[in-house]
Parts: sequence; structure tokens; C-alpha cells
Amino acid sequence: MSDHASSMLRLGVTTILFITACITAADLSSQMSTTLELRSQQEEHSEGRISRNAEVDIPERIKGTQVIQAIRMNLQDGITVQVDGKEYDEYSEPFEPGVSALNAFSLYSMYPQRNQRGEIISVRFEKLEED
Repeated sequence: MSDHASSMLRLGVTTILFITACITAADLSSQMSTTLELRSQQEEHSEGRISRNAEVDIPERIKGTQVIQAIRMNLQDGITVQVDGKEYDEYSEPFEPGVSALNAFSLYSMYPQRNQRGEIISVRFEKLEED
């Protein structure tokens, strides 16, 4: 084989390997992004945080421990929270006795209020009747 043909063959193989590496990197990046988004959603759910995305389904029933955590998280973000008629706003102390005295084992329904952009501006929790 001539030097020119050998150089062209190496160039072709190098180009194919480079394109394959780029496609593989793009695929791995997409998989990593999907995995990180799923992990983030799982952490929000396990910590009882309320997601600010309109697409995420909010559970119909949540535990009292999640309500307590949601109150503390949302007050830090300046979101008004109402629990069984008692309102907590951005000036409330997240560790005040009213928050800490909530029954951690009760079940609550959550009713978020959203603005035009789908962001949560306030949340209302109502205690469900015991079965």
C-alpha cells in the first residue's frame, strides 16, 4: 500500500473513532442527566419538600412529619403555609411550638396555590379524618 493510501486509511479510522466517541459521550451525558433528575425528585419526595414544577404529581395524602418539614422548608423560601386554619407566613418562626406540636402520625391533604408560571405561592394542609 502506498504512503498516501495508508495515511487516508488512518485518517478514516481516526475520524470514525472520534465520531463514535462523541456519540457515546452524548448518550452517557443524556443518561446522567436523566439519572440526576430522577435522584433529585426522589430526594424531594423523601425529604417531604414540595416541588415547584407543575408537572410533578403531588401526593393526595402526606404524613404529619412531611407537613412539618414542608412548613420549615417553605417558610425559608418565603411561601405562606396554612395548616388546619393556622397560617404560617415568612415572618413565622419555623421551630415555633405550633409547628412542632403537629401530630407526626396524622395524614394530611395538601392544596397548593400556584401563580401563572406554575410556581407555588402558598400551600394549605388539612388533617384527614382518622379511619
